[in-house]
Amino acid sequence: MAQREPTIASILLELAEEYNDVVAEREIFERVLHRRPSQARDPFASIRVRLRFGANEVGWVRLGDGNLMPLRVALTGLRFRVAPGPHELATGLLLRTHLFPFVSLQQDHFVLKDAAGSTIPFRFDSIELVDDLFGPFTQPAIDLGDWMHREGMFDGDTILVTVERVAPLTLRLQCDHAPPPRSADVRRQEQELLEGIVERVTTSRSLPISAADVVLSVYARAPWRTTYAGRPWQTLVQHDPRLRLINGVLLTDRTHTTLADILEEQDSGVWETHDSELLAAIDALQRELLESRREAAAQELWNGVAPRASTARVVFDTRTGETTVVQPDPIDALQDYSDQIEERLRKGEYDYDEWGLLDDEDGLFADVGIDDDDLPIIGDLREFIAERPELLAAARRLMAALSPEEIERLHNAESIEEIQHILAARFHNMLPDNPQLFATLVPYVASDTTSPDFNGGPPELEDIANDDEVSLIDEEWDEDADVWDDDLDDQPTPNDEALAASHELMEQFYTFLLEQGKSEATAASRTGDLWIYADFLANYYAQTLAEGNYATLDECLFFFYPRRVANSSPRGARELCTSLKQFYAFLRTKRNIDDRFAREMWRRRDQVARVVDLYEQIDADSPQFERLFVRLFAPYTV
Repeated sequence: MAQREPTIASILLELAEEYNDVVAEREIFERVLHRRPSQARDPFASIRVRLRFGANEVGWVRLGDGNLMPLRVALTGLRFRVAPGPHELATGLLLRTHLFPFVSLQQDHFVLKDAAGSTIPFRFDSIELVDDLFGPFTQPAIDLGDWMHREGMFDGDTILVTVERVAPLTLRLQCDHAPPPRSADVRRQEQELLEGIVERVTTSRSLPISAADVVLSVYARAPWRTTYAGRPWQTLVQHDPRLRLINGVLLTDRTHTTLADILEEQDSGVWETHDSELLAAIDALQRELLESRREAAAQELWNGVAPRASTARVVFDTRTGETTVVQPDPIDALQDYSDQIEERLRKGEYDYDEWGLLDDEDGLFADVGIDDDDLPIIGDLREFIAERPELLAAARRLMAALSPEEIERLHNAESIEEIQHILAARFHNMLPDNPQLFATLVPYVASDTTSPDFNGGPPELEDIANDDEVSLIDEEWDEDADVWDDDLDDQPTPNDEALAASHELMEQFYTFLLEQGKSEATAASRTGDLWIYADFLANYYAQTLAEGNYATLDECLFFFYPRRVANSSPRGARELCTSLKQFYAFLRTKRNIDDRFAREMWRRRDQVARVVDLYEQIDADSPQFERLFVRLFAPYTV
């Protein structure tokens, strides 16, 4: 029998046993590639993604700055504090989230010892909690009732936990009846822990972020890792106005809105007040934007005309089957269009579809000849399921197949899209053995027309099912290129040529940053940011980065980026402006290209960040959504 090729995960796990200190990521990348060669354009991509999402699951801790530490090294001797709540002390059930991220929620083989070194018997259980909005729910717990009773624990007592061994994972528990000491050293430990968490969260481009990717990193680098005596990291986070803890396992900043927040707002009817304040903030920002654009025109950075290519939309005629691209005329961006926008709103001239705000359901129904009125409306969900026992059976099989981690993620889900993503992944894994659960699909034949919409640039792998799938994407991309080319025109389009030329410039910029002493991580981050503008220019203007100017960059940053780029964030907006400024400074030295427009836009980076932030605050269900949207993105919505 042929030996199965090792996965990236298995290689990373093996390498983690060979190191006893900090090691550069690149060294690990190269050693993985030595064991598992790749012909992908970026052979490090699949390894980088595997470490980015769940490094602890493959035996590592990401320290930042391109360095790694073996997880077993970081955990050995590590000490942290647990503060059980009154309900836990009363029931003897300790929530497993208290031990996270030092003990995985799925880890079912570990040993507990008391202060004297004797083994503490325990069993896995669950504890029922009650949510004000969603009602009762259960969380995984461990039954420590006998030990808590022997120790005489009462409300306010804490547990000091020390990792004695990693294999098998052995934790020593010590009951503290007194509050944690507040000496200068302890306060310093708490402050360093908290500020480290804040830094990791605020610099993350994807929130919420798992505490495993944050807290482990802070602990691993700390000199007090094995002597920590302060309060639990969860307590520090919950009392800090900059941070937010979601169900004990996810971290985000205070601007993040959860599903519970949305429901609470809807129940309390605060839309009117919120939207009035939001519209005032939008109007104030629009006055600043107008002034900045006029100043740029006075400096002769542009003539004030916005071409608005990205505002084009595709209209499908169901009677003729033809597709038409509707392109609004260029507009003078140095004028105030508030009155015109309000007039169009009063006349009902705006269409949600115009800006790609709705799903493509209407278009799909039109294509297949289904009338919306003929679609069944589900009035009573319970009655609907009761009439379809096969649907209920399939749903039960799906829920029974979910892992504890997936159930936890479902409980923490903050949107319907996130719930669908979790369930879809489990459906995918069930398909080979349960084909009867899936409907028979009618083959779909694509039309000749395509929308000139943004394709997102190089693929971002946000969730990884397994290493083989990641490797398949990376390694077969190039191999299948010729196959795809057979189905396309032999000659590349102007958009393709522009993007290829931009890519070459980006590679030169990447090399330049490395030569200037920048780390590989910094060079990759700065260069990766450029994909947004490069794809925008190529897709909408058939231009290269070398042809970028103030008008197209304004359109990209103040209309395209906040709406069309996944995981856009205020911090990401500022970073993008910085990357663009550095890139065009590089082009100025290499090609004598005028970079004043990029420098001017960098000075406006806070405005870009505010547009992103305000857009995130607009509730799609609000009666004022349309007005808030078109006012925020003026003049591109006129």
